[in-house]
Amino acid sequence: MIEYNNYKDSPLWDSSLPLEKRLDYLVANLTLEEKLHCLTTGCPTIPRLGITQFYLGGEAAHGIEARHDQAFNKGECIHTTAFPQPIGMSATWDTELLERIGESVGNEARVVYQTEKNGRLCCWAPTIDMERDPRWGRTEEAYGEDPYLTGKMASAYIKGMRGKDPFYIRCGASLKHFYANNVETDRIKISSSIDPRNKHEYYLEPFRRAVIEGKAEAMMTAYNEINGIPCIVNKEVQTIVKDQWGLQGHIVCDGADMQQTVNDHKYFSSHAETIAYGLKAGIDCFVDDGVVIVAAAREALERNLITIEDIDRAIRHSFGTRIRLGIYDALPRNPYANVPEDFLCCDEHCALTLEAATKSVVLLKNENDLLPLTKDTTENIAVIGPLSDVWFKDWYCGQPPYTITPLAGIKDTAKNATLLTTNGCDKIQLQYKDSYIGLDENSGLILTDKEHASTFLYTNWGFGSSTLIDLSNNLYISIDDDTNRISATKKEAFGWFIKEAFDLKQQEDGSYYIDTWNDKHVYIDENNTFTAREDMDYSAFTMHIIEDGIKSAVDAAKKADKAIVFLGSNPMINSKEEIDRTDIILPPYQEELIKAVYDANPNTILVLITNYPYAINWEQEHIPAIVYSTSGSQELGHAIASVLFGETSPAGRLNMTWYTDISCLPDINDYDIIKGKRTYQYYDGKVLYPFGYGLSYTNFTYRDLSIEQQDFATIKVTATITNTGATSSDEVVQLYVHQEDSRTIRPQKGLKGFSRIRLAPNESKQVTFTVPTRDLQYFDVVNNTMLLESGTYHFLLGASSEDIRLQDTLYISSQPIGTRNMSKTTAFDRYDWYDNAYLHEGPMGYTCVLPKNTTKTMVLTYNDVMLSMPKNTIVINYHAITDTKLQVFFGEQILMEQTLEHNDNFREVQFTFSESLLPLNTISTLTFSTEGNCKLGYYQFQYAMEEIK
Repeated sequence: MIEYNNYKDSPLWDSSLPLEKRLDYLVANLTLEEKLHCLTTGCPTIPRLGITQFYLGGEAAHGIEARHDQAFNKGECIHTTAFPQPIGMSATWDTELLERIGESVGNEARVVYQTEKNGRLCCWAPTIDMERDPRWGRTEEAYGEDPYLTGKMASAYIKGMRGKDPFYIRCGASLKHFYANNVETDRIKISSSIDPRNKHEYYLEPFRRAVIEGKAEAMMTAYNEINGIPCIVNKEVQTIVKDQWGLQGHIVCDGADMQQTVNDHKYFSSHAETIAYGLKAGIDCFVDDGVVIVAAAREALERNLITIEDIDRAIRHSFGTRIRLGIYDALPRNPYANVPEDFLCCDEHCALTLEAATKSVVLLKNENDLLPLTKDTTENIAVIGPLSDVWFKDWYCGQPPYTITPLAGIKDTAKNATLLTTNGCDKIQLQYKDSYIGLDENSGLILTDKEHASTFLYTNWGFGSSTLIDLSNNLYISIDDDTNRISATKKEAFGWFIKEAFDLKQQEDGSYYIDTWNDKHVYIDENNTFTAREDMDYSAFTMHIIEDGIKSAVDAAKKADKAIVFLGSNPMINSKEEIDRTDIILPPYQEELIKAVYDANPNTILVLITNYPYAINWEQEHIPAIVYSTSGSQELGHAIASVLFGETSPAGRLNMTWYTDISCLPDINDYDIIKGKRTYQYYDGKVLYPFGYGLSYTNFTYRDLSIEQQDFATIKVTATITNTGATSSDEVVQLYVHQEDSRTIRPQKGLKGFSRIRLAPNESKQVTFTVPTRDLQYFDVVNNTMLLESGTYHFLLGASSEDIRLQDTLYISSQPIGTRNMSKTTAFDRYDWYDNAYLHEGPMGYTCVLPKNTTKTMVLTYNDVMLSMPKNTIVINYHAITDTKLQVFFGEQILMEQTLEHNDNFREVQFTFSESLLPLNTISTLTFSTEGNCKLGYYQFQYAMEEIK
């Protein structure tokens, strides 16, 4: 070790030196114990090197989260600007806006760091998991169902966070979650079955773009397995993310995932194996208990599972990020250091979140131009609904300095209107035998007489979740899990577990049983105390409606000229991390409410505040105007009011398909978007609202489409857009491409460009898209790589994926695909089509294919098969869990029928015949059919006694 009298004289702190020299000094001067501790997302305080604790983590999904309201980070709240949820930011289709938001988030991260001095400069955001299924609980956190849109929008956010300096970064973005992570149930142990086409064309694509274009600093792996291999030990982290894409910074696993690899995946028997294989796969930091991490790494060293070089490599990556953040500069060179404190929640950031929230609003329907309402109106307007005068935090939200509810926004905007307000929820009292529920001096629930009974605001969020607010203190009813006591003591329904959510279940006799959030039964014990336990019988309660919420809403609607009904989701109850939706319908009570209001007043406007699509079929048929907004922005109410009252013409666009009902969706665990016909790319049924959809208060015409292939690498597309209406507005011009006559199933259309432009009445602008031919490639299973296929490409320009205004074709010439080389080893997962197949871990790094249902036949087909030389042997690598009948066909001709006998592991077997198996120089389809439980690894055609290649 080299000692310096002043650590700032050491190479680590010499900002004039190359990064690698600074890291060389660091790893040479850390002790083994210090290195082991650096495998956490933190680092120990090392005074002789000038290193203080610095945490690589924090949340910044739509603003910096610095609430400090959880047990693991208790402290004084730091207010930060709250932007729309990521699904809302993406609905703006405005990359320039996203970059400005990212910059503001990065600056606020700097201010928080300057206050706390413990990290938060490399944030775990953005979440860019592909949203193939609207039931996913974390839909609010990501950017939609399209990989191009997600990659572009997330890259813009990342660029803003990072800044433009060639070396230093303002704030590092850590992409979540690598990859195919779209199910909350059993997420810490489930395996996602992903074939090569789905992987490369869909699930990896936004990550690739965010690393290469966005220059993301870091990445977080997912909880799930990919084809049987936990993401924490997925070698693609190293081989693809680092080696191919060139990720500059570091990789972290998800929280507690190292231990889950043993405890839940049961993939290894020791944490030492997990940390060893994780390090070799490319993981640099483990987000687990530090004591467990250090012990596991020490054991891995002692067992020779890793070397000190493996640890040093990880440390270089994590400290490379810290150095680029400017943490260890003796002479200040970092342009992002010392951000003024008044950047935090400044007026500019508040205006930016208002702009983002306003631009994200989507107009879904506007029959007879009911909208916009007149800002100076003196009409009576009923403002109704459980979302009308509330603002909800979500799990990854910061604490904003203020919040604007929809009602507050309307009051500020339509100052001359007379507002008739009701949330449309029942006010109730609950009776038990001859007594009523009330509160004691500590706000605990007790039995009392009718005179002292509590009246509760009862909000039914549907699907077994309701909240009760005691109107005497305006606090939520909640359960204390330690004591099982129930009291009215919470200001909001918020936490990792929502203990303020109850299930009021009506019985045949009209009484109600009540369950807590974790399925404990609410009952009155022998001391007349309210408590809950799993092993006790229910107490039966009678509900008395003191004020009928729907009747109040109808009364208001009847007195009003217009009725605005605010419905949607509570982001902490209906769907969130660890909670998937079971259906895509509105909560039944909300459906009943909107129907009653519409019957009372046909001039009803529905405003949905939700972070995922709903199947609002009745509403689309009957309600004349429908507006959609996501939650999250502290300026939510002003943004909605701005659109409703015509200050802004809406131009938000849907980033997810809105389906008509749940029957349109395959099993939520089915990740094959091609065969499952998921997303607008492959779904061929009727939809409620298509991807890219959104209306305006004006009209636009499209003309003069021009398509020019400038060189092999790029295609230029231009068109002219004109605002033919009387209102200034943005338009989102969308470019889609479809290839015809492909050798395989290709998307019906795929987004390849978009531009949000501003046009005054009668103004025209030319839009230009430069499409790299790389974006037209698909993953070819014949050559096992991404390639561009020769053929005719349709370029479709329009206002949504279904509203195509202009189109033309271009023939693109590329390299021939050729036929499958059957003389080389072919992995079974390189099929063109399958039935009843599932992918899992196979032999020697291969992915194997096995039947999803072992009682049914599994079929695998491989197109474009041809032999130019005679082969009389098939080599098959398989693991037969039970005796399995195998049939192999070439076209309609059966080549062989064998029984693959049960064996304990994968083995390679040759089946040799007297004549050549395939007719030479004939192109056809090879089909494998199995009956039984058998895993197939790879196959190859040989001549007898050839060695496998």
